[in-house]
Amino acid sequence: MTRPTALYRAIRWLCLGATLVGAGMAGAARDAGAVQGLHHDLAVRLDPGSGELFVEDTVAVEGGGDLAFALARRLAVERVLVDGVSVTAVMQPVHAQRNQWRIPLGQARKVRTVVVRYRGRLDALPAADHREVLHGLRPSADPRGSFLPGGTGWYPEIGAAHFTYRLSLDLPAGQRGLVPGRLIAERNEGGRYRATFAFVRPAEAIGLMAGPYQVREQIVERESAEPLRLRTYFYAELADLAEDYLAAVGRYVELYSRWIGPYPFTEFSVVSGPLPTGFGMPTLAYLGADVLRLPFIRGSSLGHEVLHSWWGNGVYADFERGNWSEGLTAFMADYTYREQEGPEAARQARLELLRDIAAIPPGQDPPLRQFTSRSHGTSQIVGYHKGTFLFLMLRDLLGAPVFDAGLQRFWHDRQFTVASWADLERAFEAASGRTLDRFFDQWLARPGVPRLRIETARSARNGPGHRIWVTLAQDQPAFTMTVPVVVTTPAGRTEYPLNVDGVRQEFVLDVPARPESVSLDPDFRVLRRLDSAEMPPTLRQLMVDPRTATIAASAAEEMRALAAELARALLDHPHAIADGGSWRGDSPLLVIGLSADVDRFLARVNLPGRPRQVGIRGTAQVWTSYQTNGKALAVVSAASVDALRALRRPLPHYGRQSYLVFDGPRVVERGVWPAHSPTWHFAEKEQ
Repeated sequence: MTRPTALYRAIRWLCLGATLVGAGMAGAARDAGAVQGLHHDLAVRLDPGSGELFVEDTVAVEGGGDLAFALARRLAVERVLVDGVSVTAVMQPVHAQRNQWRIPLGQARKVRTVVVRYRGRLDALPAADHREVLHGLRPSADPRGSFLPGGTGWYPEIGAAHFTYRLSLDLPAGQRGLVPGRLIAERNEGGRYRATFAFVRPAEAIGLMAGPYQVREQIVERESAEPLRLRTYFYAELADLAEDYLAAVGRYVELYSRWIGPYPFTEFSVVSGPLPTGFGMPTLAYLGADVLRLPFIRGSSLGHEVLHSWWGNGVYADFERGNWSEGLTAFMADYTYREQEGPEAARQARLELLRDIAAIPPGQDPPLRQFTSRSHGTSQIVGYHKGTFLFLMLRDLLGAPVFDAGLQRFWHDRQFTVASWADLERAFEAASGRTLDRFFDQWLARPGVPRLRIETARSARNGPGHRIWVTLAQDQPAFTMTVPVVVTTPAGRTEYPLNVDGVRQEFVLDVPARPESVSLDPDFRVLRRLDSAEMPPTLRQLMVDPRTATIAASAAEEMRALAAELARALLDHPHAIADGGSWRGDSPLLVIGLSADVDRFLARVNLPGRPRQVGIRGTAQVWTSYQTNGKALAVVSAASVDALRALRRPLPHYGRQSYLVFDGPRVVERGVWPAHSPTWHFAEKEQ
């Protein structure tokens, strides 16, 4: 499964661009316009059963002329007051899901008070899968769980500046709800649940969640700070997980408070919901009920969301200049947890990241600076994986103490402001006392990654030891980097860092004994395109390749429909489903069908058959290999229609695997085919 991420910010960014305009300035989401909202004071009444939403928002604004704000199309303005005087709001459709409302403010003043009263009926929560959630949601009300994401127009959106807010929430009995911020008060009275929240830091947006939650709370004392309130808002069937989640949040807050600086808020909540993914917001993580049950969530994904309290929700990414927060969070959370498991786990994690990066077809790997949010597999690989490697290589370059000092300086200087990659660079330069513009410019601005190889190597006796001449080569134009090579002798392994800045360079190494081999970056510490020997086929290669064709090996119409459904869930760029007779053998190939039909098709077109590792065990088998033309092949083979249908939700989350065996929707065996680092063996080459 794909780890939950801070999709709240991604959805907000995707939605803003077409909807928010300043007074008299049709335009860009990031253009502040003539009028800005400074503070919202919202009274929200929500009935999840009927979908009815009623809101009165008292907004402090600054500026004059016209005030434009966006609201979801489902919502209609009933009344607007400006400094206590009723004015007419004019509506204009500007987006498929939102309208723009415009009201006159008159002559500019320092601060005005605008009251907007509106209501509407929201849709029920959609039955969206993980991929559909990535492309945005509407504000939804549902007894199972209501979710009103920020950036979807459920409250008046004015310009793109940050703002503070206070929100009073009114729900039916049996429902509990929250928004990001500090819980000021809550009570049950008159058959209703009421709670008040305040967010006094600059906020990007407001997300609202409600559901039939059971709330557990833990108060954590902090040195030199007020106590920290930790909460879970869980469905009854998840109540037994609450204590473990509370303990895990406490550990993550302590870890990152020591590493970066004090936790910047007074609370953190973990909220369950019916959607099959996760959203990170200030002071909380909103995770699907099915996600919360997964055993790895507390040990990895939860920490990722807690860390966003610093990066993304504590220092805001400057999206126009690239989103650095996801890469830094992935490095300090997902990758760091693998380092804590030990050196071999960390090495495997780096190899997995590089294999995902290598799965992007050449020429379709954009610069890291262009990443703003995750909308499909390729964007995740660029923003998260390449970002992780940038920070890994920067730490290797500066050393961990200096790297950490740079992080702490960045946090100290930039908290609750918008920051860019350039601001990060300046913080690390100040901490290290060295210029880093060449490092950042190269890894942020250039598309693709370097392709390195050992072109030649030879050795000769040199006094009591031996001397090696090794030539490293890379494609044009050359990257500048430090590349570790490891020389193996009967005495052991020795690593040599080589400073590479040309297309072809020879290096001379003196070693104490006769060399047996020299290996290029065997611990995978350099962002590079893997050698073919390091790149066994995985599902990810087909998932992100727009050329991937899908064949339905079974001719029955029901099976073709299922194959199409599975391909849409699995592939970033699904095409129309073809039958076996139309296969021409000129592209990456995904084959889907019943087991006997799959085996017949593979034999007929002379493609690699069923590997021994999967056999016909379980209810379904998935495996990858290479075609004779070198292009990737993936096969999904099921014992029955029901077995194939059961793969739709779980299979897209196993992109890093070469083969899987399923029992219904559950994976019972998985693995990656063996791989080997590029190595020059002297005994073989010099004979």
